[in-house]
Amino acid sequence: MKNKFKNLLLLMSAGCVLVLIPVFFVQDKPIEVTLSTLTEKEFTAQQETQQKAAQATAQKARVRRVFHCQADEDCIIVDKDPCGCLIGPEGVTAINASYTLDFNKMQSKAVTKACPDRALSQEKECSPFAVPVCRENVCQIAY
Repeated sequence: MKNKFKNLLLLMSAGCVLVLIPVFFVQDKPIEVTLSTLTEKEFTAQQETQQKAAQATAQKARVRRVFHCQADEDCIIVDKDPCGCLIGPEGVTAINASYTLDFNKMQSKAVTKACPDRALSQEKECSPFAVPVCRENVCQIAY
C-alpha cells in the first residue's frame, strides 16, 4: 500500500512538472532591452569630462606630494606668488624641498603681474622668525 501511494505521488508530481514546463518556456512578450545612444558630440563631451576629472585627480596627487614631509628638514619656504612677501603673508608657502621643480612647474602657469612698490611684509609668514616646519606630515610655516 505504501508503495502504491508513493508511486501515485511521484506520478502526480511528474504530471505537474510536465504541465508547468510550457509555462516557463513560453512568454507572451520578449524581454525588451533598450540602450541609450550618444551622438558624437555627446560622446566627445563625455570623454573630455572624464579626461578633466583624471587630470584634476593627478593634479591633487602632485599637490599633496609637494606639501608632504617627514621631518622639519624636508621643508623650505618659497614664493607662491611672483611678488612673494611684497604682497604679504599670502605670497609665500612651505613645501617639500625635494619637489621645488614640480612646484615651480605648477606656478609657471601663474599670470605675470606688476609687484607693488613697498617694503617686504614683516608679518607672520614673512617675518625673519618664520621657519618651515613639518606638522602632521604637511609642510607649514611657523612664526
